[in-house]
Amino acid sequence: MEEDVIVRAIDVGFGNTKHTLFRPKRGEITCDFFPSIAPPMQSSGKIDLAGQLYQRHNVVNVRVGNVTYVVGKDAYLSQDASFGRTLDQSYAMSDAYMALVRGAIAYMNVPRIDVLVVGLPVNTHHELSEALADRLTGFHPIPGPEGSEVEIEVGHVMVLPQPVGGFFDYSTRNKVYATLSKQVNLLIDPGYYTLDWVVAHGIKMVNTRSDAHEGGMSSILASIADKISQEIKTPIKDCTRIDDAIRTGTNPRFNGKEFDLSEVIHVGEEKARQFISVLANKVGSAVDIDNIILVGGGAAFLQDEIQARFPNHTITIADDPVFANVRGFQLAGEQYAASEKFLAKWRSIHAA
Repeated sequence: MEEDVIVRAIDVGFGNTKHTLFRPKRGEITCDFFPSIAPPMQSSGKIDLAGQLYQRHNVVNVRVGNVTYVVGKDAYLSQDASFGRTLDQSYAMSDAYMALVRGAIAYMNVPRIDVLVVGLPVNTHHELSEALADRLTGFHPIPGPEGSEVEIEVGHVMVLPQPVGGFFDYSTRNKVYATLSKQVNLLIDPGYYTLDWVVAHGIKMVNTRSDAHEGGMSSILASIADKISQEIKTPIKDCTRIDDAIRTGTNPRFNGKEFDLSEVIHVGEEKARQFISVLANKVGSAVDIDNIILVGGGAAFLQDEIQARFPNHTITIADDPVFANVRGFQLAGEQYAASEKFLAKWRSIHAA
C-alpha cells in the first residue's frame, strides 16, 4: 500500500467509541477510545470548553448541523442529570453518532482520510450500511487550532458487520488467515447494547445463522445495579462504577463504602445465560463450527457461559478484545486500499 494513502477505522459502540490513531508499516496498530457520550455543549457562557478548560478536560467540541457536542474521555463531566445514552437500532443515523465519529476524526489528527472503515451491528448492517457510508463520505467540520474549524475529507467509506472486524484482527495477528478462511467460524461480540454474532465460511457470512440480540452488557449491568439498589436501598442509575469494577476485578463503592460484587454477580450471569441461549438457538448445531472467537468489551464476562453452552469447543478470546473489531476494520481498510482498483482511482485524484 502506498505510504500516502491514509486509512483509519472507527468502531462506534453504544458503550465506547474505539478508533485507530497510527499504523506504521508492518507495525502495531495504535488505538484509543472514549465513552459514547455526546452531550450538547452548554451555552451558559460560564465555561469555555474550547479554551482554558480544554487543557484540563480531555474533550473536543464538534459541530453537527447547528448543534455543538462535547465528545471525548471526559465528556461525562459535561452531561447533566437529564442526559442519557442513545440505545436504539437507528443509532448510527443519529446526530450523536455523527458527533462521536467527528470526535474520533479530531483525535486522529490527519489532513484527510482516504479510506474510513466503520462497523454496524449484524441486525442493522444490511438495512443501514449504504446510508451510513453515504452519510460519512465527504467533508467533516473538525476543531482546529485556537478555536478555528477545519474541513477533513473522507474519500471512501467501508461499513462492515462488527464481528467481522474481530475475524480480520484475530486471523491476521495470529497468522492463521489462510487456515480460517477455509473453515467455519463463529465470531461473538458482546457489546454494550447488543450481543452480535456471525457464522461465516471464511469471511462469507451465513445470514441465516448470524444475528444480534438487543440487551448486551448494558442489560447485564442494569440487572446487577437493580440488585445492588435493593441491597443498599439507594437507586443506582449510572452503571459506570459497576462496569469498571467488573473490568478491573475490583469492588465498586456506593455511599462511600465498598460493595462486595461477588454477592450479586450471579444476577448478571443469569442474564448472560439468557442471551447465550438466544445465540445458540440461532446458530443451531455447532458440530460444523471449527472456531469460536470472542471479541469486544464483554468477552471475558461471557466466556464461561459460552464455554458451558459449547462444551466441545475451545473458546478463544482475542488479544485486547476491546479493540479487536477496530483493529480488524483497519486491516480490512488497508487491504482494500492496497488493491489496484482503489489505487488507480486514488492516483487519478491525487495526481500532481
